Amino acid sequence: MKDKNFIELTAKTFAVLEVFSQNPGSPVSLEEITRSVGMAKTTVHRLLYSLRKIGYLDQRENGDYCLSYKFYQIGRNGLPYRHLTTYAKPVLDKLVVRTGESAHIAVLENGLILFIAVAPSQYAYRCSAEIGECNYAHSTALGKCILSHLEPAEVESILALRGLPKLTSMTITDKAKLALELAKVQNQGYAISDNENTEGVLCVAAPILDSAGKPVAAISISGPSSRMQASIESLVQEVRQATFRLSMLLGYKTAVPDGAMVPA
Repeated sequence: MKDKNFIELTAKTFAVLEVFSQNPGSPVSLEEITRSVGMAKTTVHRLLYSLRKIGYLDQRENGDYCLSYKFYQIGRNGLPYRHLTTYAKPVLDKLVVRTGESAHIAVLENGLILFIAVAPSQYAYRCSAEIGECNYAHSTALGKCILSHLEPAEVESILALRGLPKLTSMTITDKAKLALELAKVQNQGYAISDNENTEGVLCVAAPILDSAGKPVAAISISGPSSRMQASIESLVQEVRQATFRLSMLLGYKTAVPDGAMVPA
């Protein structure tokens, strides 16, 4: 017996959307979707056209389709950062090509920095984290970027939970000094961790901000201090351009950062 409350078009629409879930992060062609769902090509084309028109799909220059950021916004409360890996991975790969060093994206989770995407350097001697690895926020450039955009009460809550453990001789372990450092980071738009989290490692990071100017995540470039010191200014510019681009994708609107060009 036919269900009068069921709208058949809904099933067709979600059948098309499920094709994207089976190809995470990869654009899909009209032909691939048509083969997968077993519908008429004209029907699939109309569904894709409609989803793109209302903003839930993007279409590449070659005609392929991918989920738009608007689609991910629906579930952002349940999945607050996972969609970022789709957008950020190509950016991380490009940073590795341009700088030669390892690139990471991380979020603040339970007061710790959690790495959610990594693009390792091709150097034999490199500084690269693993996906799922955690670090303290106060000792990392990634953490300082995010902490610098939080309210003082939020920072205090994190410090009460995690403390300020001394990891190296350069780690900031004083609350007043950390507050000064975070104010500096917020003002300049990036953070540097030079031997603060791990001896011999230098890290440059900048925050990814959403439409409200809140920190969603941060991107870093990490490598041996001996190799990175000579190019610190260009590394800062590279990471700021990368995070600026991703922040714009998340709806953040601001002036282009000083000395930086909007990346293509």
